[in-house]
Amino acid sequence: MKKNILISVCGLAAGIVLILLAVFVFTGSTPLNGACYGIGAALLVLSAGNLVGASVKKAVETPETLKIQEIEEHDERNIRIRERAGWNTVRIFTPVLCACTLVSALAGAEVCVCGVCGVRACSSGCRAFDRVADLL
Repeated sequence: MKKNILISVCGLAAGIVLILLAVFVFTGSTPLNGACYGIGAALLVLSAGNLVGASVKKAVETPETLKIQEIEEHDERNIRIRERAGWNTVRIFTPVLCACTLVSALAGAEVCVCGVCGVRACSSGCRAFDRVADLL
């Protein structure tokens, strides 16, 4: 638990530093400025949310609720329900994602495959992502 809080505090600090870098060092409309804003804001918000969630979880959890949660987590019926839900999700979303990709290709949008964001359709291409990747 303390390790997660430490990681969240480090993420919070890194997010603040990246946003300050974007404001004071990388001025203007450069790809590096946008990357610092985006990554810094994501780190800031996710870390703050993790800290708030940890404090709420700490206030709500009791040994009794932890024991009940552990029993329900390892219950065979709940395991089967989770497996079935995951299988149905894959069964439904695979054709949906294929259809979105096909419609984007037929509409003339350029389809980009990026390691960071997966498959996406771009009207202007992935030039912004390529510029950020070149800077890094």
